[in-house]
Amino acid sequence: MSAKPVLVAGAGIAGLTVAIALARAGASVILAERRAGFSEVGAGIQLSPNATSVLKRLGLSGEVARMAVMPKRLDIRRWHEAAPFAGMPMNEAPEADGAPFLTIRRADLQTALLDALRMTPGVRLLVGRSLTALSQHSDGVSATLTTERGQAETIEAAVAIGADGLWSAARGLTGDAAEPRFLGYEAWRALVPAAAAPEAARRAAVNLWLGRQGHAVHYPVACGREINLVVIRAGQEKAAEWSRPGDAASILGFARSAAAPLKALVEAAPSWQVWSLADRAPSRMAIGRIALIGDAAHPVLPFLAQGAALAIEDSGVLAQLLAPALASPEAGAVEAALARFAALRGPRAARVQDVARGNGRMYHAGFPLAFARDIALRRLGDDGMRRRYGWIYGWRAAPG
Repeated sequence: MSAKPVLVAGAGIAGLTVAIALARAGASVILAERRAGFSEVGAGIQLSPNATSVLKRLGLSGEVARMAVMPKRLDIRRWHEAAPFAGMPMNEAPEADGAPFLTIRRADLQTALLDALRMTPGVRLLVGRSLTALSQHSDGVSATLTTERGQAETIEAAVAIGADGLWSAARGLTGDAAEPRFLGYEAWRALVPAAAAPEAARRAAVNLWLGRQGHAVHYPVACGREINLVVIRAGQEKAAEWSRPGDAASILGFARSAAAPLKALVEAAPSWQVWSLADRAPSRMAIGRIALIGDAAHPVLPFLAQGAALAIEDSGVLAQLLAPALASPEAGAVEAALARFAALRGPRAARVQDVARGNGRMYHAGFPLAFARDIALRRLGDDGMRRRYGWIYGWRAAPG
């Protein structure tokens, strides 16, 4: 194995997962996070089988599942109507390889990954350090990590992995200067105590409500103790890196026309955090000895529930390819492994991004497109809907 460590910038879901995977394969890892501590970002996430299969291979699926809910169905409704008109099974039949759909609080997933990281030898976690410079040379990379007080440290690493999200510093330091583009929508997120939620919202299901001006998604998390609620609506504020508190009166006004169960759930939310939605074209996922994963490489809009899943996929594949290359005496083995990673992951990530964008247009369609959409979804039926996304959920990393 290389005497130099692998530097991972960003300790979100992607960074934590790839650090665990590489360290368990024998690599030395430095994981740098610009925040001084770990706090919940977002509320809940969906983990489809393509993601939970990777967690299973890392030995993490049991701990994650204990904090999660296993939904039975996806039910799709119109904004004004309480009865679902389409949907698909999620966990009605056990997954053949033990990789289920799960819904989980982002904080719980992060806790499980952090606990696993701390139990894994070979990882050095640095918090309160931002990646401020990055360059390559013949046998590695030089990276500068800087604290908020301006204290800088130079790290010599075999490889640098940018896992630092939509506003990735690593991506910018590779020469990709394109900024994220505000889409005119904002995501309002809340965690509602299950005891305060309508009975329908407490069922083990993912619920999608489609409307012309926006849409909503909700599902139970935290073993059913809370309901994760996301409302997407048009917004005027410029895209920003961080969330902001939301005015409850504003979102209550927006939900006034919703069906009674959804309106009641919105009214039960104790507080809101708001994100402006931004899009960004996919980046090159490998440049020499620098790799980009997750949102740093290919941010996915929240219209397909695949952002975290793709990040976990990236992490598993990258570790699987990179670990043996780090141990190889052959010149160019590391660069070849990263090029192979980019070739494998780039087309799939771009396709998922495109489908998510298309879903956003479909979700918010007005008449007559919405009428045609609803007929098409109804005709698909349960099995047809699942087959439609089989290429996403059925993905598995190559044996290795």
